[in-house]
Amino acid sequence: MFRRFQAVLALAVTVQAGTLYFPPPGEGLDVQSLRTPAQTGFREAVVKQLEDVAPRWALWRAGHLVHVKGDFNQTQNVASNRKTWHALTVGAAIQQGKIPSLDQKLGVWNKELTGKNAQATWRHVITQSAGFDYPYSDYPAYLPGKMWTYSDLNPIQLCNALARAYGKKDYHDHYDEIVRQAYFDAIGMRGWRVGFRKDLKSGLEDDGIRYFLDLEDMGRLGLLVVARGEWNGRRLIPEWFVKQLETKQTRGMRVNYNGPNDGAPAGMDARKFPEVPYGFMTWVNTDGDYFPGADRGWAMAIGAGGFLTLWNHKYGIVFAAAGAITTPTTRGVPHILEANLKK
Repeated sequence: MFRRFQAVLALAVTVQAGTLYFPPPGEGLDVQSLRTPAQTGFREAVVKQLEDVAPRWALWRAGHLVHVKGDFNQTQNVASNRKTWHALTVGAAIQQGKIPSLDQKLGVWNKELTGKNAQATWRHVITQSAGFDYPYSDYPAYLPGKMWTYSDLNPIQLCNALARAYGKKDYHDHYDEIVRQAYFDAIGMRGWRVGFRKDLKSGLEDDGIRYFLDLEDMGRLGLLVVARGEWNGRRLIPEWFVKQLETKQTRGMRVNYNGPNDGAPAGMDARKFPEVPYGFMTWVNTDGDYFPGADRGWAMAIGAGGFLTLWNHKYGIVFAAAGAITTPTTRGVPHILEANLKK
């Protein structure tokens, strides 16, 4: 496969600025547009410098595949990488008229929510500020929007509400049909599947829908946000929603990095991050604090096991990986990529 990949690259033409390639439905290199680093505006050294960042990774620019390391189509549970794509499903539901706005209360759909929890909106849940965990221990009963907590209770309530907005009983009721209708089919994803944490024999309860994706799937998802929610001319997600998804939404919120129902990714410290760098279930660099010295337009979906989908609309870059280091850093993948862009 590697020799074939190189041969196709040798025949490729230079990428034109401002254009995006949208791969047709399918799986594998046959539906990808293959380009060399130089043809996409990178220095050739970028591949070597990225070589050891993860056991498996893929890099795209303007939708063109620049390089793959490892198995392109190995499907795995991507853990919390799923959260960004759950949030994006809310955008699709708004685009399709399934829900009216981010400020609709989830209690409209999830009748089991009572008291202050019934006041939580779509916005609160996708910014992880719904306050479902409270009160507990010495913490009071925070109202929605006051306290950020990385909690399994948010995706549980989110997936149930999305399922009901699409006419299902709950998220156990053929959830794959929901995301196919929302946008997965429209961007040509194939080979993925949904599952539950209990399927992993973890001994833990479900925490909402899990996604089993490959590098190609993560690349298509990244391309959708780079394209501002359009796919080959078809609007799937409102542009305003995509921009907010990858922009910090937590200003003025308190943080609890040690909540009772998950915690937070490694590297989060309240002394360094008194406000969490978070958009709509997406980690962001809006304040230049997650990736100091790098462009502030970087955003990413991350999950345990180093499942990373990283993108930057300004540069038209998508990077997907399994086994990557995802903690805040001054010498990460964004820095390598920027340093290797031709001026």
